[in-house]
Amino acid sequence: MSVLRINISKLPEGTHQRSLEATAEEVGLDSRFSKDVRVEATLEKTSRQLLLRVDTKTGGVFTCDRCLEDFEKEVSSTYHVVYVSDGTPDGVDQEEVQILPPEANTIDIGEDVRQFTVLSLPIKLLCREDCAGLCPTCGTNLNKDVCRCEKVKIDSPLSGLQKFLKN
Repeated sequence: MSVLRINISKLPEGTHQRSLEATAEEVGLDSRFSKDVRVEATLEKTSRQLLLRVDTKTGGVFTCDRCLEDFEKEVSSTYHVVYVSDGTPDGVDQEEVQILPPEANTIDIGEDVRQFTVLSLPIKLLCREDCAGLCPTCGTNLNKDVCRCEKVKIDSPLSGLQKFLKN
């Protein structure tokens, strides 16, 4: 059970706001995440369901995939889940629905927060969009220095098509 739990016992119908905070370690995030995880949750309760909308923010130090330098990055995510005690409501994606036993007093959102935070990371982590990366020959960080390697033009299997572009 995580520290990110929302008490729903005796929660009246209507809209309710909750603010939660936990360390990255308490949420189960890896060592790259160094900032606390802040969670803003909005619960909308009706007689048949509970809609939970969650916004998370955290951050950490990551390694650039092009230049291998460490950089700080803020990470945020947004998701929503519908909790029901019986059957899936019409018009709601099956993956966004969780069954909540009628006797449940809390909702534990820790694992969802962890998963959505990790999934919100880009596939390619870059220190900046125009990162020049490393020289493939000498390994110089091209963001900081100009390498003196001789640039060798690689003959591509498609280079023969270049003559058609010149016409």
